[in-house]
Amino acid sequence: MKAPPLLSIMAGFALWSVLFLLLYGAQATGCHLAGGEPSAMAGSYPALRWTLTVLAALGTTAVMLLSWKKRTRRPDPSKADDLTNFTREVSRYVWLGAAAATPFTFIGVISLTLCGT
Repeated sequence: MKAPPLLSIMAGFALWSVLFLLLYGAQATGCHLAGGEPSAMAGSYPALRWTLTVLAALGTTAVMLLSWKKRTRRPDPSKADDLTNFTREVSRYVWLGAAAATPFTFIGVISLTLCGT
């Protein structure tokens, strides 16, 4: 099944935004459940940090793999027209942008302090 051109262009950053909400929602929930207890944030890698690191790694891997898949897909020459070629090229660059933005925005969860401590 072929995706509509606009959906193909928007899909990279739509996935990025879902992963962003999931990651920072998990951080906010973890901080709320910890209740500001120092023991919950004790140690260099508490359970919340591990959870966020795994989510960030899985999200980055998913976006990178889908970006690579989008980049390596070859068009069907019998159905190629100017609009299809243009949207395919724009979609590739948008997916590359999403692949670059994902580790850049998720690195804060891994490297910064948890819950303002």
